[in-house]
Amino acid sequence: MFQLKITAVLVALLLSSGCSFITGSPPKALSRNPEPQEMISPVLIYTSNCDFQKKIDGIGLIGARTAYPAAYAGEAVCKALNAELPGAMDAVGVKAKFKLREVDPKTARPLTMKEDARAVGAKYVIALGEPGGFDGYQQYGPSVGLHIRLYDAESGEYRGWAEVEHPISLRDFSNRGPAAAGQRIGADIANTLARTMLKRCTEAYPYQCAKVGTFRLAEPRDAYGR
Repeated sequence: MFQLKITAVLVALLLSSGCSFITGSPPKALSRNPEPQEMISPVLIYTSNCDFQKKIDGIGLIGARTAYPAAYAGEAVCKALNAELPGAMDAVGVKAKFKLREVDPKTARPLTMKEDARAVGAKYVIALGEPGGFDGYQQYGPSVGLHIRLYDAESGEYRGWAEVEHPISLRDFSNRGPAAAGQRIGADIANTLARTMLKRCTEAYPYQCAKVGTFRLAEPRDAYGR
């Protein structure tokens, strides 16, 4: 559903972080997905530089009344998420390193994933899509969301994914720049991702995982992950 809503592909940039990370030889390739109680650490996390200027400049007259706030929402959440992630990971004891993703964060794995992970001794890789705002359509209300993908750092195998979506009010993003709603959503995603590094939700459906405050990292070929 969320894939139909996102209307823009954005660029990525290096995030500097205060989070700690370790160096050394990488672990052997994983033969299975991480167990629900297994800590995903150390981890390399690819994320976006939140450069929405091209997207905003490309908004025409048609739909501009709602398209601008939707783009502002994506940008505000992106910047808030980037700011909150290092502290969220540190707070739960996850060793994380943040890095530029040099390919489309929505669809393809980072081209230098193995080399980047090996340089910091990361066992896992998380690739975050850029937060994107959706201005609503018929029965679907405005929202902002992103994709999360989990990889085995050594083999490069795709190990799971989650889809994040938050309903929004376009009124909250009527102006470009920081917004309380964007800060709240960015912090919520960061904290939920950090908790998911400690314990994965195993409920049958993703919405059930909100009750325990973690993401359901669906296996690539399970009923939800198809």
